[in-house]
Amino acid sequence: MIVDLNQSNFTKILLVFCFAVFSFAVLTTSQSSILEIFRYSLIFGVLLLLFYYYSIFNINNSNKHSNSVNQNQIDGPVLNNQNSNSVKHMYKELQYLISTIVKATNNKFETDIYIIDPALEVLIKQNSTNSDFCENIPLNNKIALKILSDENMQIYHQKDFKEAWQEIFLSKSWRGSECLIANSIEFESKKVGFIVTYVNHFSDITNLEKAIMEKLAHFVSFGLKNLNLLEFQKNEINDKQKIIDVLATIDLGLDELETYSKFQYLISSSFDFDCMTVSLKKDSGQNCIVKIIDGVDKELIASDEFNVNGTLLGLPVITGENINTNNWNIDYPNLGRITTGSDEKNSYKSVLGVPIKGNDKNIGSIILERKKEVPFSNDCEKRLVLFSNILGATICWLEEYDKLYQDATHDGLSKLLNHQTFKERFEEEILRAERFQHFISVIMFDLDKFKRINDTLGHPYGDYVIQTVANILKENVRAIDLVSRYGGEEFVVILINTSAENAMPVGKRIVENIANYPFELDGEKVKMTISAGMAEYPTQDKSLKGLVDYADQAMYKVKQAGGNDIILYED
Repeated sequence: MIVDLNQSNFTKILLVFCFAVFSFAVLTTSQSSILEIFRYSLIFGVLLLLFYYYSIFNINNSNKHSNSVNQNQIDGPVLNNQNSNSVKHMYKELQYLISTIVKATNNKFETDIYIIDPALEVLIKQNSTNSDFCENIPLNNKIALKILSDENMQIYHQKDFKEAWQEIFLSKSWRGSECLIANSIEFESKKVGFIVTYVNHFSDITNLEKAIMEKLAHFVSFGLKNLNLLEFQKNEINDKQKIIDVLATIDLGLDELETYSKFQYLISSSFDFDCMTVSLKKDSGQNCIVKIIDGVDKELIASDEFNVNGTLLGLPVITGENINTNNWNIDYPNLGRITTGSDEKNSYKSVLGVPIKGNDKNIGSIILERKKEVPFSNDCEKRLVLFSNILGATICWLEEYDKLYQDATHDGLSKLLNHQTFKERFEEEILRAERFQHFISVIMFDLDKFKRINDTLGHPYGDYVIQTVANILKENVRAIDLVSRYGGEEFVVILINTSAENAMPVGKRIVENIANYPFELDGEKVKMTISAGMAEYPTQDKSLKGLVDYADQAMYKVKQAGGNDIILYED
C-alpha cells in the first residue's frame, strides 16, 4: 500500500488530532473499571486514525513495496524514522489505552499491538516499555501467520507453537500451559497488524474475557473504518475552522438525545434554512423516524414517522444520492414531501438533502428546505455531506458502544448486570450513600428447588425461568435501582436511598409475584417460589462484602424455614 501524504493529508491529520485531544479531555473519568473500558474504547479509533496517518505509512514511501502473507489481504506500514516527538508520544498513548482496557478486564493479562513493516518483513511492537514481548516478530512467524490469516479471535497455545513462541517472547522457561489471545487489525480490507494478549494459563481466561478481547480488535478496525469518513479534500471546503469546530464539538460519550441536540446546534449555526429534518431509518420496514426537526411551519415533530417510498424526505435514504433543487415540486413531480403522492401542498421550494451513511448503508437523511427559490451552493452541499458523514460515524459509534457495554456489563441470559459490574456499581453507591447519609437496602434472592427444573424439564426450561424472574425483578424496582444475576439462580437487588422499612414491601411484592406467576413453556406448567434476605446500609454494615453476607444469611434462614418469604437480617 502506497500513500502519499501531501498537504491535504496533513490537514486531515491536524483535524483528527484536534478531535482526539478534545475527546480525551472531555470524557469523564469513572471509578468503575468497566466504564473506563468503554471510555477508552470510544477514543480508540480516533487515536488509531492519527496513528495510521503518521505511522502506518511512511511519508516518503513511494519507493517502498508492500510485502504480505497474502497479497490480497495483508499490507502494512513502513515506519518513518523521522517521526516527531509528538508522534512518538501518540504511539505510547495508543498503547497505554489498549493496555489499560486489557488490565481493567483482567489485571493479570499483558497485551501489545504489533504493526506490519513490509519493508523489513517484520511486525514491530508499539510499546517499548513492555518487557514480556520481543521488539520485532518475523512476518513469517507461524503464530503471526495464523493470526493474520484467521478471520476471528483465536487462542494459540505455547505447547503447539514452541519455536514460534520464542520469537514473540523474550527467553524464559515455559510450562506449556500458557496461551495467546489475538485478533488482527484491518483497514480498508487490509491486515495491518494485530492485538495480542498473553495469558499465563489457558484456564485463567473466561468466556466473557475472550469476548471482550475479540471485540477489542474489531472495535479498533471499526473505528478506523468509520472515522475515515471524516476525511475531506483540501480544496473542497473553504470553511476549515468550521470543520475543526465540528470535530472538536463531538463528544462520543453523549447519550442519543444530547448527540442529536449537539448536531441540531451545529447544523443550525452553519446553514440558512427555513426547515431542517434529520431522520433515521427504522431497523425494519420502510419508515424513517424523525430525530431532529427545526424551523418554521413544521409538519412533523421529533419521533414522528414517514414512509421513505414516494417521499422527498425519504429519497436520499432510498437512492443514497444528494438532492439539490431550487423547486422540488417541478424537479420531483411524482413525489410527496412526507406522504406518497404528488398532490401534497406545502410552502417549501429549495431543498438540499443528503443521505446519512453508516456501515456502508443508507441509515437516514438530512433535509434542509427554504420557502423561496434560493439555491443552496455547492459549498453548502459539500459541507452538509461532511456533517452527515460525521453524524453517521457518531451514530455507529454510539451503537457499537451500547453493544460493547451490554456484552461486557450484563449477563447474557438474564440481561441483568453481571456479577463484576454489580460489585463495581454497588461500591459506587456505597460511597455516594456515605457522602449524602442515605440508606441502601440489599436483597438477596434465590429460587427454591431450582435444580429440579433443569433435572426434570431440561436446561431450556431453566433458562426460561431465569429470564422470567429477571423480568419480574426489573418490573418491580425503579430505574435507579440495581438488579443483578449474582450466580446460577441467585439474584441481588440494591434499592438506592431506601431504608429496610421501605424496602420490605418491595421484596414481599417480588416474592408474591413470582409465587403467583404462571410459568409455562411448551405446555409444561410449574410453580416457582423464591427466598429472600435483606440487609441495610449502614445499620448492619458499611461494606459490600458485609452487606451481601448478611443478606445471604437472612435468605438461607428463609430457605431453612421452607422458602417463599423474605426477612431482614438480625444479629
